[in-house]
Amino acid sequence: MSIRINRIIAHYLDKKERSTDVKIDYSSEKLTIDEFAQQLITELHTSISTNSSIKNAAFKEDETNSFTTSLTGYLENSTDPNFINFSKSLELLKEKVEKESLAKGGYYLFSDYTVDGNRYISVVLLRKKSGINIIKTGDVYKLDSSENINIDKIAMAARLNYNIFNANGDDRKYLAVITTQSDGEVSEYFKEWILAAGMIKNSVNTERLMRLIKTIDLPLDEEGNEISRNEFQRQVYDHVRSSAGKRANIYDLGEHFYGKEAKTAIKDFADANGITIDPEFKVGSKWKNLITIRASVPGIVLNVDFDKINENDVDVQNDHIIIRSEVLAQKIKKDYDTALLLDE
Repeated sequence: MSIRINRIIAHYLDKKERSTDVKIDYSSEKLTIDEFAQQLITELHTSISTNSSIKNAAFKEDETNSFTTSLTGYLENSTDPNFINFSKSLELLKEKVEKESLAKGGYYLFSDYTVDGNRYISVVLLRKKSGINIIKTGDVYKLDSSENINIDKIAMAARLNYNIFNANGDDRKYLAVITTQSDGEVSEYFKEWILAAGMIKNSVNTERLMRLIKTIDLPLDEEGNEISRNEFQRQVYDHVRSSAGKRANIYDLGEHFYGKEAKTAIKDFADANGITIDPEFKVGSKWKNLITIRASVPGIVLNVDFDKINENDVDVQNDHIIIRSEVLAQKIKKDYDTALLLDE
């Protein structure tokens, strides 16, 4: 991975949890682009790309604020003054954070860089204990290269993929947004600041994952044989239901069912079929539809998808079952009539 940093600057937003007192300590100059800065941006870029809480988004249409207008100004004329002006859109975030008593401050790192020829603009919130040391000398924040970089978790971040954003006819989402909130959702004040829209709802992610699980190649059991589709769906359902917060992580599922070397199996299958899905999310109420109800008595075997048990499809009464399907009825009648003819 080849990274070239164009510009980088850090400001400190000072706010304690359960307080509405907010101050911004601005840096008057950009950070020095040295070997340590290169290493930092490399680790931050990798951390964002591999973060399980990443959300794909775009800017709200027909709406602007100081963040988007100053960003547009910088992209149209990428000068140092315009970059610093863009970073000072932090003032708008300050206004929003003042209304959020539980929000906490930290270092906001603005950067413009390229990775293997692709340009990115990112804003990353780093807490004081984020694994790096940022110090202020005079009016300028600097990176303390005596500290080892250890980016464990990014508090919040937004990254613009400029190549996608600037391409005509490319309808892919160009904003990557991450958060470490326990519910996996992005803070409203952060979304409002960057004017992010179009994030995939958990219910949509749930439906897309179920579609993937119902069509992806089946994993193998311990003896090297494919497990049945019904059994696979049941195991995936149980695995997610037993996770903390009933969260589905497609990389965890990939590793669990296809092996450590194939942890990206579900993501790769989704990409190959043009299905966009977040890496991690809380499953919605429709998750139970992944289950197939199996029941049998001598001579009768039923496999019914959970969502088909209703008064219009498979109506289960106290002492009888009504299956309302003209196609199924015709198929059974045809096979039955055929069997009668063979006996004549």
